[in-house]
Amino acid sequence: MSREKPKSQPRSRSSKNRNVKHHVEENKAPHIVTDAADLRAICDQINSVHSFAFDTEFIMEDRFKPEIGLIQLATDDTVVLIDPYEIEDLSPVWELVADPSIEVVVHAGIEDLSLCYTQGGKMPQNVFDCQIACGMITTDYPLSLARMTRNFIKVRLHKSQTLTDWRRRPLTPEQIRYAADDVIYLPSVRRAIQRRSEELNRIDWIKEEMSKFSRPETYERSDNASAVRLKGAGSLDGLGLAVAIELIKVREQLASQYDRPVRSVVRDHLLVEIARHRWTKPSDIKKLRGMNINSSALRDIASGVERACALPKESWPPVAPVDDETDQEAALAMLMGAVLRAHCKQQNVSHQLVAAKAEMRKFVQSRVRNEPPTDALALDTGWRHAFAGKIMDEVVSGSRQIRIKDGDIKIDP
Repeated sequence: MSREKPKSQPRSRSSKNRNVKHHVEENKAPHIVTDAADLRAICDQINSVHSFAFDTEFIMEDRFKPEIGLIQLATDDTVVLIDPYEIEDLSPVWELVADPSIEVVVHAGIEDLSLCYTQGGKMPQNVFDCQIACGMITTDYPLSLARMTRNFIKVRLHKSQTLTDWRRRPLTPEQIRYAADDVIYLPSVRRAIQRRSEELNRIDWIKEEMSKFSRPETYERSDNASAVRLKGAGSLDGLGLAVAIELIKVREQLASQYDRPVRSVVRDHLLVEIARHRWTKPSDIKKLRGMNINSSALRDIASGVERACALPKESWPPVAPVDDETDQEAALAMLMGAVLRAHCKQQNVSHQLVAAKAEMRKFVQSRVRNEPPTDALALDTGWRHAFAGKIMDEVVSGSRQIRIKDGDIKIDP
């Protein structure tokens, strides 16, 4: 996985830059696994220590599905690089990631974990994402791996292979070092985060947040949600959305057939345009500028429009509500966003993890209008409600006051 480079010029990683001893870095060269029996033995060994770091390098720019170029695993005592071009059966790795008795330590790992779900057919379990956990004990989120190792364990990484070709063999020494660095320090970083989490009494928060990695909705998107996310879909009526949903399915099938990225087959704005006009003739669809697909694909798309248009009205998806936010609500949402940022800063939590701007707007509207929100709000449940939701409610209702002091927003206890 590509990582953001440190903003400052890296220095040499000497022992005086470290406050802990990193056994793998100092004593172990990465072990490249190219044999199925060796992979099984390595996974059995990791199974016995009950915790490992996990990462992948994958290519998705020119494929329908991500192509795994390398898998990295690490414990305190070993780091292995698994070559998927030499080992066809990666099930031992997916079994590790899906074993609830073994902790999987990742950094910004959603895309890596999704490979276990989509390609391995198994649900990840017992995940600890260092980037997310860091945002629950500091205001730094999202924090790159290079900055995280520097901040938590005083190690500077040299991340120089962010655009490298992971299909190329043999791997260069620079690629091997880069790939190993993605996992080698995660066990030490994880322990540092654990210590700070215990000091701040946020272990339960982190466990709750990490549980999302073991739910299907984390890796799947409903048909309606996929259609709504299309640029311009907000102008579609119910039938238009039904057509868009069917066209998304057709596009997925075509992309799989051609082994190309989905949006390279038919662009989002073209799907929306077809859904808006409900064209059922391939000749009409072909006239769209940028519609560069063959006659067979044009017929598939036209057939998709016909199927959607034949659906009964009661099966159409609901139209997104009109954004009728008032000026008063917009101003209050901005104020509450500032209050949330101040509260998070004072408590060392990333406001970006607590609530996005869209969430705050919905929160304010539901309170001002005294109406339940259309969708469940994160601020109304779990650790977010305990940490911020209750306070935001009290501020909106007037039962808790805020003040400006020394240029900062202060929330009265």
